[in-house]
Amino acid sequence: VWCPMAPEFFREYLAIKNRKRKLLCVMNPNKFRACQFLVRYHERRNDKVIVFSDNVFALRHYARKMDRPFIDGPTSQSERLRILQNFIHNPKLNCIFISKVGDNSFDLPEANVLIQVSSHGGSRRQEAQRLGRILRAKKDSVAEEFNAYFYSLVSQDTQEMHYSTKRQRFLVNQGYSYKVVTKLVGLEEEQDLGYSTKREQAEILQKVLAATEADAEEEKATGLFSSKSKSNVKRRVASMASMSGADNMTYMEYSQSKTKQFKHPLFKKLRK
Repeated sequence: VWCPMAPEFFREYLAIKNRKRKLLCVMNPNKFRACQFLVRYHERRNDKVIVFSDNVFALRHYARKMDRPFIDGPTSQSERLRILQNFIHNPKLNCIFISKVGDNSFDLPEANVLIQVSSHGGSRRQEAQRLGRILRAKKDSVAEEFNAYFYSLVSQDTQEMHYSTKRQRFLVNQGYSYKVVTKLVGLEEEQDLGYSTKREQAEILQKVLAATEADAEEEKATGLFSSKSKSNVKRRVASMASMSGADNMTYMEYSQSKTKQFKHPLFKKLRK
């Protein structure tokens, strides 16, 4: 889905040469409105929707603005399990936001709609992993009636379009078909979408410009249920013996004299 850049955002995008350019693309107000429209549309159909964003700053902002739960690196394991269980079993929760931690180590076959807000460049592996999330066999569903939807939101006239072309080429090579949507039907008629006014767009632009370069970086990939505690394992130079656990062990032979060797009385009688 091509999302035109808001004029103010595009002007800053052309002027800035650091990592904040990516953040401007992700926080594009038109991209947010397209995401919100698609979430509402599929929730009305009772579909299960996953929104992926590699950028944590954008992930949290999107989720809080739409009042939906989100999972990222700092989220505790108990909170992750609670959100996922609600997503699976609670009919009132049909949309969750997940960062890059959701690329591995979890399975949600109930989800049939995926919206990709930001991704890791032109990564084909990530595209295949995320596509597989919504192509799993669904419980109590007929194959002919099942439909899965994969949306990749791209800010128009930015570097996102270059990466998107690479990912689309991979899908074509794998036998999938895709369609470029330049305008979402019904978007303009949808009521109460975020950042519809110039004032709201100017406010979010100021927040993006005030963000640090660390906010513009992508989240480092970890497992969805990986521990947040730091490991106590240390690297050091060692010999092959240390790999078998023989660091502080030595082999020594001890000889005992025959006179001191204990003999049972029974054996003494037999020898006589």
